[in-house]
Amino acid sequence: MYHPEALAPIITFLREIGIGVEVGDGGLDGFLPGVNIHAGVIHVHPETLVGSGDLLHEAGHIAIVPERFRTRLGTDLHADTAAAIAAELGSAPSLDPILSLPPVQGEVMAQAWSYAAALHIGVPLTCVFFPGSYKHTDYAGVHPMQQWLESGTHHGPNALARAGMTGFSGLFAFMGDNGLPPFPHMARWVQA
Repeated sequence: MYHPEALAPIITFLREIGIGVEVGDGGLDGFLPGVNIHAGVIHVHPETLVGSGDLLHEAGHIAIVPERFRTRLGTDLHADTAAAIAAELGSAPSLDPILSLPPVQGEVMAQAWSYAAALHIGVPLTCVFFPGSYKHTDYAGVHPMQQWLESGTHHGPNALARAGMTGFSGLFAFMGDNGLPPFPHMARWVQA
C-alpha cells in the first residue's frame, strides 16, 4: 500500500468530520481495491488497499452530497448520487449547486476535496496521487492531477466553490467572490 502510515490519520479525520469508516472485510469488492461504500459508510480492507489516499477520494464523493442522501450511497457513488438527488427532485433541474453539481462534477470535486484534505491532515500528497491513481501510470515528477490542482486549472476547486465549500481560486478566481478563503482552504468539509 502507498503510504500505510497515513491510513490512521485519514480514518481519524474522516470520523471527526462525520464520515463513517469501518475496517474489515466489508472493504472487499468495491470500485477501488480495498475500499467499498455501504449506506454512506466507507469500508476499508487494509490488506488489499492500494493507496491510503483512496479513502480520501471516496470520502470526497460522500462529503459533497447533502447529508440526507448519504445513506443511499453504495459502491457506485456516481450512479447512487445521481439517483438519490433525482428521486428528490424528479425531472425538474435544480439551480441549487449543492444538488446540481455532485451528479455531473462529482469526480473532479472528489479529486479536489481529497487534495485539500491531504494538505489539511498533513499526509503526503503522494498517498492520494500515486502511480496508477486516476489512470496515470507514466509520468515523471509530480502526478498530473496534482499539477493541475496546483496550477489552478483543475475544475474541481471551482465546483467546490460554487457549492459553498471553499472560495474561488486559480484560473477560476474571476468567477466571483463567495466570501470564503480560496481553495485549498475548506470552509466546510461536508455538506449539511
